[in-house]
Amino acid sequence: MRSTRSVSLSALVLGAVLGLAAGCEPVDLGAGGNPPPLSNRVCYQDSDCTGNACCGEGTNPTHVQDGPDCSGVRCTNSCPQDYLDCGRCMIICRNSRCEAACQG
Repeated sequence: MRSTRSVSLSALVLGAVLGLAAGCEPVDLGAGGNPPPLSNRVCYQDSDCTGNACCGEGTNPTHVQDGPDCSGVRCTNSCPQDYLDCGRCMIICRNSRCEAACQG
């Protein structure tokens, strides 16, 4: 009975790892694809990147130095579905460039 538990746990862990690894790549959205970046600045980590609008309402990824100043902006927590940070895309630093990793 003990070996059955360890096999099931191993299968669960392997499935979780493979699922997370597959989810880290940008997903091809068909004809539209991922939104193109607006900046050619080099990024070193994900926090170097942002959207081109405040409150998760950006449509393209860009470097924080080229992004908007959102320090005085109040967000309303309403977000159209096709915007970057509203559940459709994550903004990441990949190959030293800011990109969007999007889901369908």
